[in-house]
Amino acid sequence: MTAIGPVSIDMYLPGFPAIERDFATRGVEVTMAAFIVGIAVGQLFYGPISDRFGRKPPLYVGFAVYMIGALGCALAVNMTMLTVMRVVQALGGCAGLVIGRAIVRDRCEPHEAARAFTTLTMIVALGPVLAPAVGGVIVTHFGWRATFVVQVAIALTLMLTMHRVLTESHVTPDNSVSFADILRNYARLSRDRHFMALSLLLGFSMASMFCYVTGAPTVITQNYGLSAQQFGALIGLNGLAFMSASMLNMRALQTMTPRQVLARYVWASPLLGLALLILSWMFALPLWAVVSLQLLFFVTVGRVGPNVSALALAPHGRAAGTASALMGATQSALTTCAGIAVAIFNDGTVHTLAAIMTAGAALALICYLWIRRTIS
Repeated sequence: MTAIGPVSIDMYLPGFPAIERDFATRGVEVTMAAFIVGIAVGQLFYGPISDRFGRKPPLYVGFAVYMIGALGCALAVNMTMLTVMRVVQALGGCAGLVIGRAIVRDRCEPHEAARAFTTLTMIVALGPVLAPAVGGVIVTHFGWRATFVVQVAIALTLMLTMHRVLTESHVTPDNSVSFADILRNYARLSRDRHFMALSLLLGFSMASMFCYVTGAPTVITQNYGLSAQQFGALIGLNGLAFMSASMLNMRALQTMTPRQVLARYVWASPLLGLALLILSWMFALPLWAVVSLQLLFFVTVGRVGPNVSALALAPHGRAAGTASALMGATQSALTTCAGIAVAIFNDGTVHTLAAIMTAGAALALICYLWIRRTIS
């Protein structure tokens, strides 16, 4: 369920040129931006709903909405319809993302939750590795619309599997929760210094990574003369970096607490970003050096994320859905801001992109320093 978002983003990427040809217009990238906005907004609704009615009922709704959106994308007659249907698809797909985190909190204490979030990260990392390759085969043989038909089939399979296998984890939902209560819960969480600092830490960490994902298509291809296929292979390495981080995190949690793992690795990504910034400013770095530092940067971000999620959600058992929603929306908002920053400041050089990445990682470190003495 948690991987459906990355799969939905990456599977149709090989079809971008074909979409623009079919609709005789440019700007297909707006459909991806619309999906990300839909993910951010939708989470704020599913979290409180899952606290009130339980985890499984909203998942049925989410999968149904997702399938309607994906089918609408397959039948789109112009770019506007495709963009609107991508928003609908995102509003459904985010259910698995936010409720998946809440289910982990329902079933696990912080240490076990960190291990579970690490496993989820490993599964999600398969999306950027497999989805573009699968999407390329589908687009080549059946056209770009078929990628959305496949997404409908994936969602239907997941919904049926969820119905048969997943048991309700929120066994005492509060059916008396009103809209005013939901707003009060969000207000309470937003005033919780510990929760917001960890949410911002996670958001800035992911945003620093998204800076590279956003800027690399122009910076790397233009500076090193890579073809689309070669660059696609580099993007696939990002997923392998996250899988490596997950395996290392699982091993570390056998002897360390989530707090200890976080304290050790939250410093690494700012230092790696700074190293990339200084070296690329002083020298014309070869591609292998840039990619090596970038992948290490991704690995350290991957070491931080699962532990932050576990620590942030641990005190919020009864409102785990709402807390998960606010944490996810914060992450999505900061990721969007990172994309805007890259669009404004990116001048096509490696050192400028590294500077933006380092800024995001440094802000994450500041959030950690803000509350490190209170993290249990």
